[in-house]
Amino acid sequence: MSQELKRQLKSLKTGEVSPRAEWLKSSREVLLSQIKNTVPAEKAGALDNVWFGLSVFMPQKFVFSVVRPMAVLFIVALVGTSGWIATVDASYEALPGDWLYPAKRAMEKTQVTAATIFGAKNTETKLHSEFAKRRATEIKKVVAGNDPQKDTKVSQTVSDLKVEITSVAANLQEIKNIKEGGTGDVAKEVQKNTEQINTVLKEVKDDLSVGTSTESKAISKEISEAKDMAKDATVQAVGVLVTKHLEGDVSVTKEQVAEAIDKTMQNVVTEVGVTKQNVEGMNTVVSAVSAEVKDKTATTSVESDKLIDAAEKTKEATVQTQAAAVAIDKQVSEVKSLVESGDLEKAMDKVKEATETTKQVEKIQDSTLTTAQGVLPTPVVAVVKEQVTTAIQTVSSTAGIKVIVSTTAQVIEPGKLPVLVIVTTSPTIVVNPSTSASSTKR
Repeated sequence: MSQELKRQLKSLKTGEVSPRAEWLKSSREVLLSQIKNTVPAEKAGALDNVWFGLSVFMPQKFVFSVVRPMAVLFIVALVGTSGWIATVDASYEALPGDWLYPAKRAMEKTQVTAATIFGAKNTETKLHSEFAKRRATEIKKVVAGNDPQKDTKVSQTVSDLKVEITSVAANLQEIKNIKEGGTGDVAKEVQKNTEQINTVLKEVKDDLSVGTSTESKAISKEISEAKDMAKDATVQAVGVLVTKHLEGDVSVTKEQVAEAIDKTMQNVVTEVGVTKQNVEGMNTVVSAVSAEVKDKTATTSVESDKLIDAAEKTKEATVQTQAAAVAIDKQVSEVKSLVESGDLEKAMDKVKEATETTKQVEKIQDSTLTTAQGVLPTPVVAVVKEQVTTAIQTVSSTAGIKVIVSTTAQVIEPGKLPVLVIVTTSPTIVVNPSTSASSTKR
């Protein structure tokens, strides 16, 4: 080697290197071209070269089905057991607005990022479904609290919940079309989590329905939208199980598919049944009040007309929800027959139809509630659930529900009827007006 060449090589240790821009551009294009020609397009991505490199020493199928998933789980576990785990643990129960809540969300994003980098859609899907469940729980706790900024925090958390469910749905679509082990287990977990989300949000919505404020109604609407998204994700997860089973995935048996479909339909039947009872209860209240006060001197003709109109609307809603319940019962039988005959795709079509029915009857319930609250001074939902044993006058009793109406003078909101409605499913003691004040019992 010449002395001049040695000198030039030594100068590289301390000297500044300024390659020409043209050389950098051409070299970059050559390298990218070589990578593109070496790695298949669908495999090109972050860390994929690592997996292909490992394939030199062990079977490629083993690398992608065993080594890569284990590496993802290791990274996720490492993130959860590193030096700052104490902060993360402390933040686990943190709610929106708490000073540790950002640490909780940062931990979640780190886990998702690790799964994304390693290309593990199964793990990523599980994480999003778990985080969606956390958001639903946070919503419930915030709604139950007395935070003065409750409405804002709930609204933001509902928005975050929708983002998580959207991610779940997108990932389900991807894993449905890829050949990767463990997809069946992911779909089962998603179904379980989204069903729990739906249950929690229903409880939250019931609590909000007691109020009549504009804020409560707005949040209830947002929660209804999130509930619909959760229902769709549940159906989508069951659909993944059906697809994998029909494709010959031995990890998804026909019995498991049948169980998933049956559970989904059971939830549909329960939800439609409860909604039907709620609408019937509101109809009973409004109809009873209409019958009692329409001839009272304290009621103007305008108020009477509003009440009569409300009674007609709630009656129509009752008919619609009863028809929906009958239709659901028929669909349950049809789904069962289709599953038994092995026609799982048609069975899933029926499941989707039934799920859409639950959305429609819930909208009918919400509309009926708005109608009832527009003419009654007392929150109807609270009234229907109340177990009160004080009364002035019993006016009707139907289907195990006793309606008690008082037309005594009271301070009410402008434009609403001067009535107090109490509905109870427990035995009612009708007391004398003169002793009613001291005879209240709950």
